[in-house]
Parts: sequence; structure tokens; C-alpha cells
Amino acid sequence: MFKGDFNQELINSIVLLIEGLPEVEHEDIIVKKRMSGVVVECLQNICRHGENILQNSELKPGMILLRKKKGNYLISIGNNVKTEKVSALKDYIDKVNGMDESGLKDFHKDVLVNTELFGRYGADLGLINIARKSNKSFEYDFKEVDDTYSFFSFEVSIHGTANN
Repeated sequence: MFKGDFNQELINSIVLLIEGLPEVEHEDIIVKKRMSGVVVECLQNICRHGENILQNSELKPGMILLRKKKGNYLISIGNNVKTEKVSALKDYIDKVNGMDESGLKDFHKDVLVNTELFGRYGADLGLINIARKSNKSFEYDFKEVDDTYSFFSFEVSIHGTANN
């Protein structure tokens, strides 16, 4: 678990740390790549879309928790978002959650072609990529902090192969 301010340098360090964990070292290369990809996407979402309530800073406060349960790796993140964005984010997550692999592939292509419709940073490919690498739907929640901010929590599961 890590709780604090995130930037790209820290993301790289966390990924290296996770890849070096004894449980993860023994995993199949595909599982390692999926985990690394999901962790990077989750933490980049904090850096790009998270809000710093207390100060105007490049660092974005958030948290990540990685745990293993019944052979699956559970990756949980949390960060603050503007409350005004919650409804649109819920709709987007529900849309991605409702797609099968074929739908995700087609939506990925559509977002790449129509980036002006979906936002900056290569659109909203992060959630699509996470959905394609994980083995089930995301779980998420929003808790209102105040009139301006809400706390966003998000969990995704990656199926492991080594000694469940």
C-alpha cells in the first residue's frame, strides 16, 4: 500500500517495486505485463485526473493498495475528483463495464479516431485498457467530501497463475 502524492517518477518506482514482489516474480510474463499495465493506467489516472484539495501543486494525492485473494491480484486506487465530474465518470465506467472484449476493441479504435470527442491524453483509453487486461468488471464508488470534491475509489482484478 502507498498513500501520498503521485507523479510519473513515483509511478515508475511503484511498478518496479510491484514487479519485484516475491509473489509476482513467480507469475507468468502475461500476468506480470497485465498487472504492470493496469497499475500504470490506474496511477496515471490519479496524476491526470486527480484533484489536490489542499494546494495548487503538480503532485496529486491518492492511494494504491495491491493484494492477492484466491489467486487474483486486486488493485485498488483512490483519489479526489471534482464532484461536477462524478456523473460523467460513472456513465463512462458503466459503459466500459458493460462491454465484452469485442465491444472494448471497437470502442478503443473509435476513441483513437475521435480523440476530440473523448478528451486529452489519448482520450480516455486508460479505462478501456484496464478493462481489456482485467478478468472482470471494475468496482467503484464515490463519496462526497464537500460541495466541490468527491473521493473516487476503484478496484480491478487480475487473475494470477502462480501458487494460488
